[in-house]
Amino acid sequence: MKILLLAMPDAANNFHRVIKVPSLGLCSIAAHLTGHEVRIADLVLVHKDIRSWLRILLEEFRPELIGVSSMSFQYESARVVMSICRESATGAKLVLGGYHASLACTELTEGSAPFDYLVRGEGEKAFPALVEALEGTRDFAAVPGLSWRRERTFIHNPTGELLDIDQISLPNRDARVLDHFTYFNRKMDCVETSRGCTMPCTFCSITGMYGSSFRCYTIERVIADLKELRRRGTETVLLVDDNITLDATRFRHLAEAIVENGLNSMEYLVQASVAGIVGDPELIPMLARANFSMVFLGIESVLKKNLQLFQKGDIREKTEQAVTLLRRHEIGVMGGFIIGNPDDSAEDIREVYRAARRLRIDLLYVQCVTPYPGTRIREELLASGLVTNHDDLSRYTGFICNVRTRKLTNRQLNRLMNWENIKFFFSPAMFRGNYFVKKREKGVLKVLLNNLDFVRGWFLGDQFRSRHRF
Repeated sequence: MKILLLAMPDAANNFHRVIKVPSLGLCSIAAHLTGHEVRIADLVLVHKDIRSWLRILLEEFRPELIGVSSMSFQYESARVVMSICRESATGAKLVLGGYHASLACTELTEGSAPFDYLVRGEGEKAFPALVEALEGTRDFAAVPGLSWRRERTFIHNPTGELLDIDQISLPNRDARVLDHFTYFNRKMDCVETSRGCTMPCTFCSITGMYGSSFRCYTIERVIADLKELRRRGTETVLLVDDNITLDATRFRHLAEAIVENGLNSMEYLVQASVAGIVGDPELIPMLARANFSMVFLGIESVLKKNLQLFQKGDIREKTEQAVTLLRRHEIGVMGGFIIGNPDDSAEDIREVYRAARRLRIDLLYVQCVTPYPGTRIREELLASGLVTNHDDLSRYTGFICNVRTRKLTNRQLNRLMNWENIKFFFSPAMFRGNYFVKKREKGVLKVLLNNLDFVRGWFLGDQFRSRHRF
């Protein structure tokens, strides 16, 4: 069977000129579709005149089955993509998957859905099972996590059990029809070393996808994947784990293996928790030896009341320790913060930016609390009447405020966030001793160009909305 897997073009982040990230999940699914002709198209690399480009691909490849992966803020684009597929690949079956499909399946299957099937949860087992059902060798009712039409209504099969992670094949990146993903003009790619997170953060949708679980690949399997990336000429590797530092000692052993196998010729980017990154005193020095150049640190807040709201515990002392140690070992720190919490005042939000300066965060990543479908915080904010945008999910990027607080209107919150970002990112301190732009080709220029989006957001209130065009 000819199968086409599509990732959406939306690039709603303030580093789109710096980094272009591929969909690793689609490559993982493709690896389990042996015996079929599979192609993957990351539309984020098309970005302009997507309709014409996609029509040409559909006419040349003539897929029989098309899988569309979508986050919540990408669903509007997914609907357009599926309509193009209906027009240009008549007869092809359409499947929707990804986080939004998994967390909002009931709403998506009400009324006239633009897809034929919906897959919830992990796709490595479910998608091949659906292919078998389409080929007549399996009953549709036996496909785990499948939502499928029977007459005019959708039947929702039971969600499948979490996969045995040792049975997941290495990603099939050869199926990509586009492969020029970059980080500061360096060829980059992604690797997954674990899945899931056991933390109870109310704003996160990870537990809605995997439950409260943490599954790790063997270090040998990860090293084999990294060797494949090196063979492909990769220069920068992004580790896409949900929370790799849940087991800090294992993470250190992985960094040791990277050094032992000479894989530290590639640089590494990773997301980490504050408590986890300082959980093993030998971890950060070993990350430096393994050539980890940037850590996205999930600080979330510097205010005790908000840390309690997120169920993070009082990690303020550990935050200072983590940032200090990372910078001491010349590892750049991207600090992730969340504002717009129910009791946030203007002064509370200003304190986030002041704290980032005191900590000497290299790159600030401030998002407004967003009521994503399937999260506990959505239920709490709706019950409190604090959600100002219930339905336009295209604005659920994290950089556009869709809530108000008990002390600030939605407009006040948006403008305050933008103004503080402008002050931070245009400050000379942003570029002095900053590891994010240090030794980067055109690094300062790229960051400055991205910073102009903050000015645009000040006037229009839609900062970092994707600029892709169909």
